[in-house]
Amino acid sequence: MKFIEKFEKFVACACVSVMAVLVFANVIARFIFNSPLAVADEMSCYLFVLMSFMGTAIAARKKAHLGLTIVTDKLSPSVAKKVQVLMYIIAAIFCLLIIIFGVEMVMSQYSLGQETATMQWPEWIYGLFVPIGAAFAMIAFLSVAVETARTKEE
Repeated sequence: MKFIEKFEKFVACACVSVMAVLVFANVIARFIFNSPLAVADEMSCYLFVLMSFMGTAIAARKKAHLGLTIVTDKLSPSVAKKVQVLMYIIAAIFCLLIIIFGVEMVMSQYSLGQETATMQWPEWIYGLFVPIGAAFAMIAFLSVAVETARTKEE
């Protein structure tokens, strides 16, 4: 699992770095040359999608995702643990649905020959970010569910 965690962090960092360079270049192009880079906006959007999924996976592994504990705080530790495991499983199922519908979206983009607006690249290439990113998030949620289920109650 360490390789997957390192890969997720690398991809997330790479996305943020490339996005920062693209946005900075776009600002320079817009204000100095009076000609914005449409490619920068398009690429930043696609990279943001991938970064969001990788960030979800990273947060899930650290148990740092957003959560509302008002109910689980009132439960006994054993029941709270079961609820946590259930919530991780539900999150994994949600990611599975994103994978399924993401694959359908990619197949549709491929069969229709859709291209990106600015770069005119095949849309399905960037569409793959959705099911691939959701797969990483699903694996993270499932591994945390198993880890939580295996831990002894305090």
